[in-house]
Amino acid sequence: MILAGIDLAWTAKHPTGIAFGKLKGDVVTVTDIAHDVLTPDSICEEFKGRRVEGVAIDAPTIINNQTGMRECEKAIGRSFGQKKASCMPSNLEKYPNHPAVELSQKLETQGFQHLTTDKKFQVECYPHPAIINMFGLPERLKYKKKKGMKVADQVHGQRRLGWLLRSLENSPVLRLKIANHVQVGHFKFDQEHNLVGSEVKAHEDKLDAIVCLYVAALHAIGHTSILGSPGDGYIVVPKQQEYISTRNSAQSDEWEMAEWAVETAHKYYLAAVRTWDICGGVSMTNAALAVEIILKSYLLTPSRNLGGLNQRYSRPNVSGDSHNLSNLLDMLPAEIQRKLVSPFEREMLYKYRDYFKVGRYAYETNAPPNYSQTLHSIAESMIRKTVKIYLERGSEDPWIVNFK
Repeated sequence: MILAGIDLAWTAKHPTGIAFGKLKGDVVTVTDIAHDVLTPDSICEEFKGRRVEGVAIDAPTIINNQTGMRECEKAIGRSFGQKKASCMPSNLEKYPNHPAVELSQKLETQGFQHLTTDKKFQVECYPHPAIINMFGLPERLKYKKKKGMKVADQVHGQRRLGWLLRSLENSPVLRLKIANHVQVGHFKFDQEHNLVGSEVKAHEDKLDAIVCLYVAALHAIGHTSILGSPGDGYIVVPKQQEYISTRNSAQSDEWEMAEWAVETAHKYYLAAVRTWDICGGVSMTNAALAVEIILKSYLLTPSRNLGGLNQRYSRPNVSGDSHNLSNLLDMLPAEIQRKLVSPFEREMLYKYRDYFKVGRYAYETNAPPNYSQTLHSIAESMIRKTVKIYLERGSEDPWIVNFK
């Protein structure tokens, strides 16, 4: 099921953030982010092209009251006011032509019905109470710019929200995965302190869009509550329950240790080091293969010689390109990813994701013309970190135990 989350700009001069994703079973994967000045018409066209089936919108989609607050906004105030997450009032006097109302009406003509789950749907959401319920916070997370708020505090809040969203990778309710190319291309996770100027607001918009996407997915599987009514306006919020799993993925049974695969990766790494002075392309190809094997080692299943030093493994069931380093990283448990790669290494895995395929034949037209030892450094680092993870998990393999 293709879904979207919209952090809608309330004026035509400011950019809108949209997170697109795919819901399959108990996993919703963020597949793309859009951030631009968008109109209701352009959003509808985008949805049509992407075949979106459900959307959550952070903006008032139904406004019928002339003055004051909508009933749903009053309900939010009663439920979340003490947690500093009340709504601003929406009414026709203040917003006679709100773009969210126009967008909602245009979506209705495309078949997006309010609150339904068995057909194309649209729902209105509000990130602050959604985040409070999703993560059990005592009050509103401070990551949006407010009067008198320091940029450093705003960035700190965004850093925390980024960590919380990625922790949903292991949610027992609905797992959230953010594709590596999305992380690299649109976010500064763990490097938020480098954000400057308009980047801070853009980062906020994109985070809000992911929150909305997650709410859309929760609504699709029946895990939202409704405040208000379709007649006079409503807001959906995630049901209060445990969304973050306390289970440590590195200690779980989600992956098997594959010591021989790690040893094999190390041999390709050594080959990469020793061939650098002979041919940069051959050296980089060996380094890329070393990285590929390390990533796949977390996806292997023992098949023969179980428990032996020459234990064999079945090929991993990889969706998509089985040589794409960024794709392989996406498939690892979130906790393993955090232990295995730094933000810079994550970015480099995306940059060199296809090197094994495009670089192994140096004589071909599209072969890379320049060489780098970046993959060598990443391979060495990942091997050492993997050995540490294996030792922490109790591996008694002689090669792992004696690795230096």
